[in-house]
Amino acid sequence: MITEQMWDVANTISALVGLLLSGILVARFYHSYINRKYKAVIIGITFFLVMTVLYLIPFIMSGITAYIIGGSAVFIASAIMDRRNIPQKIFLSVTIYMLIWISDVIALLPWKVISKVTYLRVSEPGKQFALFIVALTALVIIEKILLFLSINITERVYSRKSERMEWRELSILLTPYIAVIAGYWISSFMSDAYVNRSGEYIWNNYPVYELIRPAFGVIAFFVVISVIYSYQQIKKSQEEALQSALVSKQVDELTGHVHTIEKHYSDIRGIRHDVNSHIMILGNLLDRGEDEEAKAYLNEWQNGFPMPEITEKTGNPVTDIVLSERKREAEEADIVLTDDFHYPVSGKVESIDIGVILNNALANAIRAASNSDEKWIEVSSRKNNNAFLIQVKNSFSGELPLNTETGYPDTSKPDRESHGYGLMNMKRITEKYYGMIRLEKDGDMVVFTSMMMIPD
Repeated sequence: MITEQMWDVANTISALVGLLLSGILVARFYHSYINRKYKAVIIGITFFLVMTVLYLIPFIMSGITAYIIGGSAVFIASAIMDRRNIPQKIFLSVTIYMLIWISDVIALLPWKVISKVTYLRVSEPGKQFALFIVALTALVIIEKILLFLSINITERVYSRKSERMEWRELSILLTPYIAVIAGYWISSFMSDAYVNRSGEYIWNNYPVYELIRPAFGVIAFFVVISVIYSYQQIKKSQEEALQSALVSKQVDELTGHVHTIEKHYSDIRGIRHDVNSHIMILGNLLDRGEDEEAKAYLNEWQNGFPMPEITEKTGNPVTDIVLSERKREAEEADIVLTDDFHYPVSGKVESIDIGVILNNALANAIRAASNSDEKWIEVSSRKNNNAFLIQVKNSFSGELPLNTETGYPDTSKPDRESHGYGLMNMKRITEKYYGMIRLEKDGDMVVFTSMMMIPD
C-alpha cells in the first residue's frame, strides 16, 4: 500500500540526489577558478553537506535564508582553499547560487507538463506513485542539465578568470543580482500573501503566474550573463588602454634617446668644420717645439668633444641605444651579456617596434638573471627570407608559473595593475607583423623567442 510517508521519502531522496548532482556541478564550476582540482572538489562537498543539513533540519526555513547560509559556506570554503582575490570569491559564490536558483525556477515550467502527463492523469495509487518517481527523476535531470548548460555558458563568457577583482567592482557587479533577488522575493511574498488572504494559490485563479516565474528565471540568467560580459569588456578596455599607455611611454623614451644621439651626431658634424683649424693650431705648436701647450690644447679639445655613449653597433640607432643601455645595466648587476644582434638590413619594419621588443625582452632577462646563481644573458637575431627572429636566453633559478589564460608568466612586481604587460605588448607588436612570441624554460635557462614576418 502506498502511503503518504512513501511520497515524502521519494521527495526526500529526489532532493538529496539533486543536491549531490548540484555539488558535483559546483565543483565543476569552481575548477575553472581554483588552481587545484581537489580544492574544487572540497568546495563541492561543502555545498552538498551544508545544503543537505539545511534541507533535513526539522523546522521550516525560507529559501532565501538557506541560500544565504549555503552561499556563505561555499565562499568560506573557497576562501580557505585559495585566499587570493577574495572579492572574486564572493562574486562566484553568489553567481553559482544564482545559477542553481535559475535552473530550479526555469524547470518549474516543464515540471507542470511532466506532472500532467504522468502521475496526475491516473488515479490508481500504485501506478500513480510509480509515475511520480518517473516525474521526479525527469525533473532532477532537467534541473541539472539546465545548471550544467548555464555553468558552461558562464564559464565561456567569463574568459579572464585569473584577473584580480576590486571591491568597488564587486559592489557594482552584485547590484543587478540584488535587484533580481529582491524582485523574486517580492513576487513570492505577494503569492504567499494571496494564499493567506484567499486560501487559494494565485495560479489557480491566474494561470499566467505559472509562466511568469520561469520567465523571471530566464531574465535573471540573461542578467547574470550581461553582468559578467560587461565586466569582461570593461577589464579588456582597461587593459588595452594601459597597454597603449605603456607602449607610448616606451616609444617616447626610445624617441628621446634617439633625439639625444641625433644631437650628439649633429654636434660632431659641426665640429668637423673646425677640425682643419684645430689641426693647423696643433701643427704650429709642434713646429715651434711647444709640446706641452700642444698636449694641453689636445686634451681641452678632446674633453669638449661630445662622444655619445653608444658601444653597440647593430645597424640601427634605436637598437644601438637599447642594447648599449641594457648592456650597461647588466654590467652593473654583474651579469655577463653577450650579443649577436643585427638589425635586419632589408624589409619594411619600424625600428621603434623592434626597439620595444628588444628593450622589454632584455629588461625581463636582466630581472630574471639577477636573481640566479650564474648570471648571464645571450641575445641574438637572424633573418631568413622574410622571417626575422629575435632570441634572448638568460640564466634563471626557480619555477616559472604560467598564467593559464595568457600562456605567459605573471609579473613578480607587487603592482600587478601597472605591470606584467611587457610580454603582451611584444605579442601585439609581433602579431602586427603576422608573427608570434614564445617563452620556454629549459632547466636553469629561460628562452624568449620573437618571430616577425617582415615584408620586402
